[in-house]
Amino acid sequence: MIDSENAPSPPRPKEGKGLRDRTAGILLALSFLTRLPVPRWVHAGSPPLQIGPEVLLLAGLLLGSLLAFGAEVFLRFFPTFPSLFLTLILLFVWVFLTGALHLDGVADTVECAYACVPPEEKPRIRKDPRKGVFGILALILFVFSKGAGLLLAHPLPLALFLAPILARSALPAVAHILVGRHLPESGGLGRLLLSGGRVRPVVVLSAAVLLSWILAGGRGLAASGAVVIGMLVLGRVHLGKVDGFSGDMAGFLVESGEIVCLWALSL
Repeated sequence: MIDSENAPSPPRPKEGKGLRDRTAGILLALSFLTRLPVPRWVHAGSPPLQIGPEVLLLAGLLLGSLLAFGAEVFLRFFPTFPSLFLTLILLFVWVFLTGALHLDGVADTVECAYACVPPEEKPRIRKDPRKGVFGILALILFVFSKGAGLLLAHPLPLALFLAPILARSALPAVAHILVGRHLPESGGLGRLLLSGGRVRPVVVLSAAVLLSWILAGGRGLAASGAVVIGMLVLGRVHLGKVDGFSGDMAGFLVESGEIVCLWALSL
């Protein structure tokens, strides 16, 4: 019999390696959520993908900062530049920085929700890389809606900064409200979003709301409320029409939240 008091304790993982793995997981998530470059060693170690609320907030901060900086440079050094052309440039940069990841989720979610097929065919439609009529129409409407929001929002740099932050910070909390305690049965991005992270969704959402209040006052609070309510309503309407909460649904909600934020800041 082994003496439990004198038995050797199991080796503890090195703190440095654990911190490196967590950092690599966060950077890998940022490379997935955006097209921002990350060091090569991140991909070499094959770290686990970590897409928690804090990572979504960080992605929103990075995207918002880049977009707001670009708009501020244009408005300061080219004050007579046509607003419509500036809107098109910013819209292109926004889509490029995200790799159209969320727009793909928009197309797949709408196509899956409204295609006239039996329920058992919906998973196949969502995984089909080809887009149907509903998906194409959704892409057109969402891109035009975001462009209109960019054209009307004021001040533009502030709207560009807050929209990616609020939409991504609200996503985990909205997803938990929509899904409740029932996580998706299969793996995938939807389950990862609902189960990952070291910070509670409400903490990240509260931080984003506080930031919007500091920067925009009452208009920031109104935009925050509009984003959360808009994402909840659209999520509730479409969740029952698709095959459960997925990465596509998350992308659909993020794009919806960004548009609602831009529209709210245009009033």
